[in-house]
Amino acid sequence: MTKRIITAIFAAAVVVSVGVAFPRHGDQAAAIVGDNIVTGGGAGLFPAGATFNGIELAGGTFGLGAQISTDGSSTGDFELQLNGSSLIGLSQWITITGWITTGTSNPDGSVTLQGTGTLDMGDGTGPTGGLPLVATAGPSGLTVTIGGTTLPTLPKSDGWVINE
Repeated sequence: MTKRIITAIFAAAVVVSVGVAFPRHGDQAAAIVGDNIVTGGGAGLFPAGATFNGIELAGGTFGLGAQISTDGSSTGDFELQLNGSSLIGLSQWITITGWITTGTSNPDGSVTLQGTGTLDMGDGTGPTGGLPLVATAGPSGLTVTIGGTTLPTLPKSDGWVINE
């Protein structure tokens, strides 16, 4: 329970800090000069049968914040917490974090963010860093590819993704 509260607080802090922490010209905020600001936070439940690396997934929460420049470069953060059951039925939390370096606003209202990520399977082994990360977030949910493996889409049942 404490881990969920800390995760929610961290995700909210990431979203708020990225939204206001990128000054561009003197005291002007990034949103004033034409770059897109993407913020989001949400939660969802996976459909039955969703798995990742042998873990049966139940649901997840995410937080993201990024500034996408007109040239496609981006600066931002991403975090995804997945909860599920291990092969022996124990609760397992999988954490994916990432540093966003490029981004694209898509015609369907979603945004695709790319960068470098870290995967922590939550099984006592150390996290694996330096993995390519692609996250597409939109009104219907979140799809993430980490290290070449695409996770099942997390349908968004609560939260938001705003691309301004």
